[in-house]
Amino acid sequence: MSKTKSILETLAEAMSSEHTSYKSSKQYLTQLPTKGRQVIQGPGENAGIIDLGKGWALAIRVESHNHPTFIKPYHGAATGVGGILRDIFTMGARPIGSLDFLRFGANKKGKELLKEAVHGIADYGNCIGVPTVGGDVFFDKTYNYNCLVNVAAFGIVKKKNIILGNALKPGSDLIYVGARTGRDGIGGAQMASETLDTAKAETVQKEDPFLEKLLLEACCELAETDWIEGMQDMGATGLLCSTTEVALRGRRRTGKNLGTKVFLNRVPTKASHMTPVELLLSESQERMLIVGKKKFRKKILNLFKHWDLEASVIGTVTNDGKYTILYDGPKKKNIKLVMKFNEVIPDISEDWQRKKWIPQKTPHKKASRKEVRNIWQQYDWMVGTRTLKGPNKPGHYAVLDLHEIGKKLVISWSSDEGRSDRSPLKGIQYAFDKCLLYQKKLKAKPLGITNCLNFGHPKDSIGAFAETIKGLRQRSLKHKIPIVSGNVSLYNAHHNDSIKPTPTLVMVGIAD
Repeated sequence: MSKTKSILETLAEAMSSEHTSYKSSKQYLTQLPTKGRQVIQGPGENAGIIDLGKGWALAIRVESHNHPTFIKPYHGAATGVGGILRDIFTMGARPIGSLDFLRFGANKKGKELLKEAVHGIADYGNCIGVPTVGGDVFFDKTYNYNCLVNVAAFGIVKKKNIILGNALKPGSDLIYVGARTGRDGIGGAQMASETLDTAKAETVQKEDPFLEKLLLEACCELAETDWIEGMQDMGATGLLCSTTEVALRGRRRTGKNLGTKVFLNRVPTKASHMTPVELLLSESQERMLIVGKKKFRKKILNLFKHWDLEASVIGTVTNDGKYTILYDGPKKKNIKLVMKFNEVIPDISEDWQRKKWIPQKTPHKKASRKEVRNIWQQYDWMVGTRTLKGPNKPGHYAVLDLHEIGKKLVISWSSDEGRSDRSPLKGIQYAFDKCLLYQKKLKAKPLGITNCLNFGHPKDSIGAFAETIKGLRQRSLKHKIPIVSGNVSLYNAHHNDSIKPTPTLVMVGIAD
């Protein structure tokens, strides 16, 4: 009994972390405008989806991999790229470009970390064949012990092929595909929800871009069929999060009392004697969960076999409204543990006093042209032949060819460039205005925004966070440009020192 309680408590603790629950920020995020005529899917899915016209749509998202990059810069940055690309092709979209926004310390270690991080970004993006078409780099003392690596990606998808991360009917298969599960990355979500006072190398994941390339192609091919109900990346808190999220989203969309049953003894592993908690919380990379229609099981498995991917049916969608796991113990097989969803995923919030941000007044220095050139020359920014304007020319924007609709995709970006240290409200307004300025210069019609909001410990930063949300809401409403996706990274702090508020915006638009 105590063992059962221990498993449940451990799972609930992981799902209650800031990284997965957004317990400190969700009350503010609900204030953002997220709807518009062109918005097919707003926040709450793996990526936002914007209607491009002529039967096509754009998936867009930005993520952070800050703590992992400080601990292991090459692996942390590389897996950040892999994670954001999976967010895109999980929606059925083919990634056509990415951006990276890098903030590193002004000390010697900052330069060393940057070098390794760029190497990781370049290796992953170049291997998988997705061009890195832009980004920016800044140095500041505030990042000496908390570097920031934010990665954005965008992909194109036929509207009829959009896949959501949900289950829809009892009896559907839960199919695991991709890399085997190991002990790498266990505790990654919790690590990202704490200050970096202690470095935990075992919480950083390992990358395999060649395997992800196979996953990408297989999932894009699968999107062209009617064989599946949903698809979900195994990211933060791994198998636990993916097998619960598909049921909860399905319940909201269908009104049915859906649940999931997961046979942990069917999960492919690369480590021996893994416990149920390890299997559920591992963040081994390059793994996906497919909600497949049972009658197409053989076709789905054969498709993955064609792409030389290991796939296994590890569970089923139920109609009991419960989360059930079955696992093998040291002496007994198929031990069953039945849990309520609200036990595994508590609906929690955390309130912090909104203190006025105290400016740090440290220099916020943009990387020199030489430093920037040395970075982008490591990236294959022309692969895919869509890039019309990439990092080879100045300006915080990229232009990609959308031959499917006979138009151009204009992507503009900006951070606050250090201005939020003096005024979080004015900092986010500056970032928004700069993004919009590039859209106007290129005569593009802005369609939507994704954002990455990097802040320190909530005890220091929640007031600045609230001001940032206020400024972003005002600008979004004024110009009628919705926020379709985004990411929040809190606890970027070392001991009692939080980083400056560092928001980054990416705006997408269409031009003739």
